[in-house]
Amino acid sequence: MTDEKKLSVAYAADDNYAKYLGISMLSLFRSNEGFEEIEVFVLDCGILEENKNKLESIARQYCRTIGFISMERAVSSLDLHMGARKISIASYARLFLASILPKSCTRVLYLDCDTIVRGKIDELWNADLEGYLVAGVRDTVDSFFLKKIGLDKEEYYVNAGILLIDLEGWRSEGLEQRFTEFIRQFDGNVPHHDQGTINGVCRKRKLAVKPGFNATSNIYSFSAKTIRRIYFMESFYSQEELDEAKSNPAILHFTTGLVGRPWEENCTHPMKEEYFKAAAISPWKEDPLLPDGRKPSVKAFSWFYRHMPLVLSEAAYRSVCWLSHIRE
Repeated sequence: MTDEKKLSVAYAADDNYAKYLGISMLSLFRSNEGFEEIEVFVLDCGILEENKNKLESIARQYCRTIGFISMERAVSSLDLHMGARKISIASYARLFLASILPKSCTRVLYLDCDTIVRGKIDELWNADLEGYLVAGVRDTVDSFFLKKIGLDKEEYYVNAGILLIDLEGWRSEGLEQRFTEFIRQFDGNVPHHDQGTINGVCRKRKLAVKPGFNATSNIYSFSAKTIRRIYFMESFYSQEELDEAKSNPAILHFTTGLVGRPWEENCTHPMKEEYFKAAAISPWKEDPLLPDGRKPSVKAFSWFYRHMPLVLSEAAYRSVCWLSHIRE
């Protein structure tokens, strides 16, 4: 039975992402005061003491609890090579949540650091997971990659940046071991890493929730019809569902894309002010913007997409997707 008034949240970060974790966590606390308790578990992949102190100060300010779990110690007994390539602990941290979080924690909401929580998430937290291992928002992933990890083209593929996880189910069904075996099958190089692993192992036991609980950057760049075309998807959310998610998202997810990220120069994301609002009241409020981190090819395509006829832009994007298939 889920405790509706107690929210358990997990983040994973190294010191480079501690700032964004803190700003996301602050937005979570401000937008969800209705929970009597919010406990945050930080999967610590090398956060320095200075940033830990800042994160703890945010939790104290909002009378919430925060704990740090050393991922280096938590997975020290595991074979992280799992093949020819060594696996980044930070990249795969969420796969170990069932074993490293307390047994009393029966479900957890996992959030990527590049998120801003601007609405209430009670509906997501209390979602009925009967028969499901995880809940998330469908992702804009080419059907090519579904096939590569063994999924049928009609199966849902969820974005792993925001996940509601049934920890009891993960424990009882030995998902951690199944994740490890899946990664070894790909010689340590699963397409889209831990996201591909979760989708490949959980298969048809993933609950698709409203896109407003993970409003990624792509839905601000492309229509539902365009997404289906350029990603070779047979189905996706309706335009009405995307419009609702864009105008009033509960959780913004500043994924890499054509619009850039709000903490970088030249960002054109229409909701970037939501990030600035939270950053302005955080311990990192004086930090300057970073240089534009988008690859030159992405910058060029972003300009092309804004200025050229839609049919040419879509054809170019499909060509980029096709070339990525060849590289794979």
